[in-house]
Amino acid sequence: MINLPGNSEMRLEDVCLLLVMVVIVTEIVESRKQYEFKQYTYRKKRDDRKYKNAKALCETRPECLSKFGAEQTACVRNCTSSFCYKQIYADDPLEDGEIDVRLNSFKGCLSQDKNNEHKEKLPGEGNLDLGIG
Repeated sequence: MINLPGNSEMRLEDVCLLLVMVVIVTEIVESRKQYEFKQYTYRKKRDDRKYKNAKALCETRPECLSKFGAEQTACVRNCTSSFCYKQIYADDPLEDGEIDVRLNSFKGCLSQDKNNEHKEKLPGEGNLDLGIG
C-alpha cells in the first residue's frame, strides 16, 4: 500500500494500472497525429496519363523489379520524379499495408514539376529535336 496525502491509500497494482492507462492514452493520441505533406493540385485525366506512362517505364527497371511491397513503390515513385518523391515521401516513406493518401498529390506534383525550375525528363522521354520519343 502507498500512503497518499489526506490519509488515502493506493495499492501498488492500482498505481501500475493507472500508469499503463496513461501510456495507452498517450499512444492513442500520438498515433492520431497525421503527417503533413505538400499538396499539389491533381487533375485526373491529365495527371493520370503522365503518371501511368512514367510509372510503366520505371516499373521495368531492374533496381525496382528486385524490390517488393512499399520498397518497390518507393523505387518506382523516386524513378518517376525524384523531386516529387522528396517533396512528398522523403520525410515519411510509405510502409507496407499503408493506404497511400499522397498519391494524387504526387501525380499533381509530377505534372507541375515538368513546368518549373525542377524540370526532370520523365523516364522514356526522348529528345524531340532528334525525333526520338
